[in-house]
Amino acid sequence: MGPLLAALALTSAACGQGPLSNTETYRPPPPLALVVLVDPSPDQMAAELHQLQDVIRVNATPGEAVVVMVLQPSYGQTYVVRPGDNLSSIASAHKTSLAALEAANPQLGPLSGRNWKLIHPNERVIIPDGATQDSLLLASRAPTGPPPPELVRLPRQPSNPTDFQRAQYNRTVAADNATNAARIAAWQAEAARSLQPWQQSVVDQLGKKASAQVAGARTPDTQIVSASVVAGLTTLSGLDGRRTLVLLGGGDKGPGTLTPKSLADVNLVVANLSDTKAAAAWTTAATNAGAVSVSALDAALTQLQLAQVVNH
Repeated sequence: MGPLLAALALTSAACGQGPLSNTETYRPPPPLALVVLVDPSPDQMAAELHQLQDVIRVNATPGEAVVVMVLQPSYGQTYVVRPGDNLSSIASAHKTSLAALEAANPQLGPLSGRNWKLIHPNERVIIPDGATQDSLLLASRAPTGPPPPELVRLPRQPSNPTDFQRAQYNRTVAADNATNAARIAAWQAEAARSLQPWQQSVVDQLGKKASAQVAGARTPDTQIVSASVVAGLTTLSGLDGRRTLVLLGGGDKGPGTLTPKSLADVNLVVANLSDTKAAAAWTTAATNAGAVSVSALDAALTQLQLAQVVNH
């Protein structure tokens, strides 16, 4: 939301109500919640992680969460939390360690600003099956940034105003909008400065991972892509904000089967495509699965637009 729209929203909130403060705290857009799936093949992973580095460099949002996972044949069983469950009891029931369970589910801990001990009924938990190693390359959360600024609440428009009253009202609104725009711009600049160390840290971590070898890496096929998308969506479901799933590799294998509403509240980006039929298949399948938006990018568009599409 731009500064003017934000200010106008304050006017709308004031209309028809009793006495209110003449300021209201600015509500920034929700943070980005980003889960990225990469092809672990040695000739692909480095290039895809470098693409992700460019995305992180371009922009970041206060409180942003980033999870990077590799395409794998299986991440394990998905368990739906029941009343009375906790991660310890779930780990014990499925004969896995609590540490392994937490590692497979970063969305249930500090990554989402939560305590590991607090899980809720109907949340989904990945039960790792031990069939994969090094499937989670990175999980990181940006600082919350500076406190949002106070914005001037715009005055109500007078009823049946005289020409003088109308002109005075317009001058006041213009001045208040300018004040609000300046406050938001100053906050955005301060937020950007506060996030730069985190951005550099993530970029550095991705650079180190680019030269790593993933044990048991396999060339993605449709089953691998489908299993990885399910795992990515499970992780994403526990994160608040503008949920975005990015598939940097394996997209040409197609979407497989996406269940109804599996992409509800999710923005899907499928990058580095070379097959136009696969692009059309992803668009159709993801739309039918309830995606908020679908971006199917070929190699050229990935280079030109990936950062913009992810950070829009």
